[in-house]
Amino acid sequence: PDFETELWAELATSCDRKPARTDKRRLWVNDSKKVHQGTLGRGRLERTVAAFRQLLNTDTMLDTWLSEKPAPTTKDLHHAPWFKDLAIPFCPSTTLARSKLDASSVQRDLYNAGCNLNAFGARVVPAAEYNNLLDTLGNKGATNFEIAMQCARHIIEITGEAPLRIELDQHGGRTDYRHVLSKALNPKKIEVHGENSGGSTYSLHFSERTVQLRFSSGADLVHLPVSLASLAAKQSRERMMDCFNDYWCEQFPDLKPTKGYGVDGKRWLADIDPHLDDLQIDRAILRRKR
Repeated sequence: PDFETELWAELATSCDRKPARTDKRRLWVNDSKKVHQGTLGRGRLERTVAAFRQLLNTDTMLDTWLSEKPAPTTKDLHHAPWFKDLAIPFCPSTTLARSKLDASSVQRDLYNAGCNLNAFGARVVPAAEYNNLLDTLGNKGATNFEIAMQCARHIIEITGEAPLRIELDQHGGRTDYRHVLSKALNPKKIEVHGENSGGSTYSLHFSERTVQLRFSSGADLVHLPVSLASLAAKQSRERMMDCFNDYWCEQFPDLKPTKGYGVDGKRWLADIDPHLDDLQIDRAILRRKR
């Protein structure tokens, strides 16, 4: 499709930012925090992710999803004992029949708009791999950008010579990406279209094509593909946290599970810390340094 195609409008029959409570047909596609909120949030999240997954791959298992490019090495993915066995359903609350119906509805909208879904996935970064990258690259910003560029390189590779624009959320308060893009993607030339607090846009000229990258504030609220990426990442994290909690609650049945965020994450770490030495668990595989 043309760069100016409004995907929210083109997929309006099958998807919406916030379907009405009585609307059981359309999928929620929005910033993952909005989709996942409330008691029904997990079900909404899984239904949307399962439908878009079904468009490209009928495999419904978590380990297959996490192993698709761009992915961690097998060693990095399975290094922690709680991630040894990831052969569990990816979206367990959604039936295959429901996913097929939803996928068919999305596919009709895409076809009518002259669009196609070429890829859908998430690049997970287990704590040990993240900490190793921090040690190598020196800071959180560089580490997060490197992971994002792994995804960008993958998208550039699988789209051949087709016109391409990659939408990205801003990285912190950064506005100047020219030099880091040059180092990460090695184009022949970078054209700067604008750099300010609202966003930064670049055209990267390669020998066979030109690729546009646009960093925007709140991109997951504005651009449907970024919303989808947000949902894919959120569901990946939720299922990996399920594995994490299952492992630890099997070891210590009285241990309260954690979502891993903020105060509750610190509470959980305090609860488990006295046992780590006995279990010979390296803290570097348990939590990120930053």
